[in-house]
Amino acid sequence: MPDPRPSPSPARCASSVTIRELGPHDASEVQALYESLDDHDSYLRFFTTRPGRLNSVAEQATRHDPAHCGLGAFESGVLIGAANYVILDDPSTAELAMAVEHGHQQHGVGSELLARLTCLAERNGVRTFIAEVLAVNQTMLRVIAESGLPTTRRREGSAVHIEIRPPEYGAST
Repeated sequence: MPDPRPSPSPARCASSVTIRELGPHDASEVQALYESLDDHDSYLRFFTTRPGRLNSVAEQATRHDPAHCGLGAFESGVLIGAANYVILDDPSTAELAMAVEHGHQQHGVGSELLARLTCLAERNGVRTFIAEVLAVNQTMLRVIAESGLPTTRRREGSAVHIEIRPPEYGAST
């Protein structure tokens, strides 16, 4: 079960932002966050402007079991960012996804979500994150690059396939 105790974020993120694990009770808030994204941000997150079945995507992002983990960034009790991973066929590999409300982008929210999700993933045996990021999504590419984590990148059409590995697992940049 998710730890309901909020954890204040460090200085790089606004001091009023609290990050905590998400659970099924947060699905409606995650769906509302996804629905609030403008067409551009929705396209960057979902590779389409208005994806169908956002409720299913939100439910997956808030599922809390050995194969799923999600974190939410809250400001004054309102969800402003969410990041989650889903374990793939190889239990040491997980797909990473993230969305931050437009007005809170480039203020450290995504960076903090990635840092904390990486720590949780490591504790759960995940050694590699996989992310598919549109090449035009410079904000997300910068969040990953500035994380300090070793990555490998491969351009595949309009997307960049990224593998992120914590340093102790020996990936190279």
